[in-house]
Amino acid sequence: MRVAGYVRELTAGGESLYAQSERVRRWTVAQGYQLIVMCQDARDPGGAPRGEGFRALLEVASSGHTDAVVVPSLEVLSTDILTQEVILHDLRSRNVQVISTREEDARVLTDPRMDPARLMARDVLARRDDYEEEGRARVRPEHASDDDIVIQLVAADGNAS
Repeated sequence: MRVAGYVRELTAGGESLYAQSERVRRWTVAQGYQLIVMCQDARDPGGAPRGEGFRALLEVASSGHTDAVVVPSLEVLSTDILTQEVILHDLRSRNVQVISTREEDARVLTDPRMDPARLMARDVLARRDDYEEEGRARVRPEHASDDDIVIQLVAADGNAS
């Protein structure tokens, strides 16, 4: 399996980028996977987070050159559970599996029932996808041609123009 690694410098006191990268590398080797790229986000000198590494990860995920993204923990994606679920949903929609090197995260990734907030977030995101899919079908059916659409403008006084 071809995987992309992603690490992010968290707040002070968190694990270093080097330590996170090594954990991802070791885990990948132990699984027999091929690490094709390691994307990372360091903080700028002022302490603000950067996002170049995450944007690069999304490009790699969209390219079809990777089967999975490996992170040292789900907190690297975000410390907020709902944001994590949005990111997980986005990556999965790009046909990329997300894997964490932490056992606790692995259980949550495979069984969202362990966390009701995650279960609800996944349900909302799935319903949003269904809604968008239905909306596209209603707006422009696949069998419709440009000749099937009629637009008539009606003036405020009720007379058709």
